[in-house]
Amino acid sequence: MKRKKNNLRRKKPNLERQYKTVIAHAWQNENILRRFQKMELSLMQCESFALVTHVLLHESPKRFELDQVALVLLDPRYEIRRLLLASEIDYQKFFPNLFFQCSALKISQLFDAVQLPKLGPYHAGLHAEYFRAPLHSQSDVILSVAALPLIQEQGLLGCLLFGDTHTDRFTSDSATDFLQHLGAVISICIDMALLRDRLKYNSLNDALTGINNRRFFEQRLPEEISRCKRMQTPLSCLFVDVDHFKYFNDTYGHATGDLILKQVAGIIRKELRATDVVGRYGGEEFAVLLPNTDHRRALDVAERIRKCIERHHCKYEEYLLQVTVSIGIADFHKLADDSKTLEEIGQALVVAADKALYKAKQAGRNCIAVNSAYRTGSTV
Repeated sequence: MKRKKNNLRRKKPNLERQYKTVIAHAWQNENILRRFQKMELSLMQCESFALVTHVLLHESPKRFELDQVALVLLDPRYEIRRLLLASEIDYQKFFPNLFFQCSALKISQLFDAVQLPKLGPYHAGLHAEYFRAPLHSQSDVILSVAALPLIQEQGLLGCLLFGDTHTDRFTSDSATDFLQHLGAVISICIDMALLRDRLKYNSLNDALTGINNRRFFEQRLPEEISRCKRMQTPLSCLFVDVDHFKYFNDTYGHATGDLILKQVAGIIRKELRATDVVGRYGGEEFAVLLPNTDHRRALDVAERIRKCIERHHCKYEEYLLQVTVSIGIADFHKLADDSKTLEEIGQALVVAADKALYKAKQAGRNCIAVNSAYRTGSTV
């Protein structure tokens, strides 16, 4: 009987330790689950791919106490990068830990063939190109990595990499249920964000010429006027119209007309700065906003565009066609009126440029008009 009591006394501390260990693991899992839920809510509230990327690369390291996070995406057709650039986001500057690969095989090497999260030690051959950013200290190096495959119904999207300077942070015997669930949520959020970005891109871009459309131009117009008023800088608007466009369509066919519009749009875009805004405004009309540019400098830009188009010959089948344009210029400061809204000022700017374009056409085409005065190409 005495021996049994001694055995019970010895077992009691063991049971207490086991109980405390179980409770500690339960609290740890509860804490991890809470962090994952907050992360998922943040991702679900993102309305664009750039915001999703911000949450993954800038917020998750703090949320999960990670030393580095890298996002690797499959982008063989350059589509995701094009969407980012169209949003005027310098992803290489803002997201240095965002990487793109053209090969699904190279991404698949980061995790197991069963497409489950892979935890283990850092391997330079696999991970070095994704963990290049400096850490807190030069002596710190990534020692353990968790790779979360990002999969959707259409196939592989990419991989999210968690890196830590502790060897025991991510080990091969760790449970991956939470990470697997998080990977699935991230995949859905990325896929939905890219879908929204594609719809927005298509709604604001002209399918034929590849440049922005009238809707985009009209959205940017009040923004640029507001910036111009706030910073006290000039702003000019160009209206560019292809001369005798109906003649090309009627004589050589609509395919030729489409080719002319594409090439004219390409020349205009090439002659502008990255900060300038160009959109296809109508059938053969293009509207251009030139921030920080008065009508004198706008005249130089317009003349450069006019000459480049005049020198360019559109080749279609056996035809070699010379195309010219007429251009009207309006200056914001000549129309500034504090009693009007930004939209009203923008509309007045467009109308003024359109009236100048009409004067250029009345003067014989292939020339430029600035508000009420025009100057032909030969005299500029």
